[in-house]
Amino acid sequence: MATSNATAQSASGSDLPDVVLSEGSKGPDVQRLQSVLTRLGYLSGKADGDFGPKTKQALLRFQRDWRLTADGEYGPRTRAALLKAQVPVKKPPVVSKPSQNQDSRQGVAIDAIILHHTGTNRVGVDLATLRWVRGSNRVSAHYLVGPDGTVYQLVPDNRAAWHAGRSSLHGETVPSVNARSIGIEITNDGTGQTPFTEAQYRALEQLVPFLVRRYQVPKQNITGHRDVAPGRKTDPADNFDWSRIRRAVDAAV
Repeated sequence: MATSNATAQSASGSDLPDVVLSEGSKGPDVQRLQSVLTRLGYLSGKADGDFGPKTKQALLRFQRDWRLTADGEYGPRTRAALLKAQVPVKKPPVVSKPSQNQDSRQGVAIDAIILHHTGTNRVGVDLATLRWVRGSNRVSAHYLVGPDGTVYQLVPDNRAAWHAGRSSLHGETVPSVNARSIGIEITNDGTGQTPFTEAQYRALEQLVPFLVRRYQVPKQNITGHRDVAPGRKTDPADNFDWSRIRRAVDAAV
């Protein structure tokens, strides 16, 4: 059955009020805000149109999760985030290819996403390398994106993969980059002459925003191996189109 424009707008959350609301506000605008907070799981009970302490605490939790100024006040930035929060962001289908090259995060929260190129154009070679268990020079990543857009998951998100090596995030070496990050390898020889494929970009435009939303990763912590290991690493190569990934993230968060 067709959906009316009004119904579609209501479902998307575009009926959120355009006014500033804070504790003590009352009326239909507060009720609309409360309905969205309830839909997102931040508020329980009836939307009664009374912006009291319970509504303020729900809004504070949302603001903290979305890394906004946590002031408990509903304004333009919080409205924009609430609109985005209602747009589903789904993880792309993955093919499981478990790697033993992993260890505990030691309780460190995920707050970074590091992108790499593999140095080859052969996904079979890359899978073998990321799952190799002999010797001490063992590597892995959480995800590998093949030339056809297939996303392989090698290490669970809640475990540390061995992808960053000697590195730092914005100068910080503790906790280690491996402990705090998700590593994504992209099958590409890294010469700067081999294009990253359209299928790879489309997969990354779905995977990266999902991870950012899932773990509330700050946008400045979506970066390349070259940025956390300058002078030692050059991946992803210069012809990688970061703007596509950043636009996809901006649309979701």
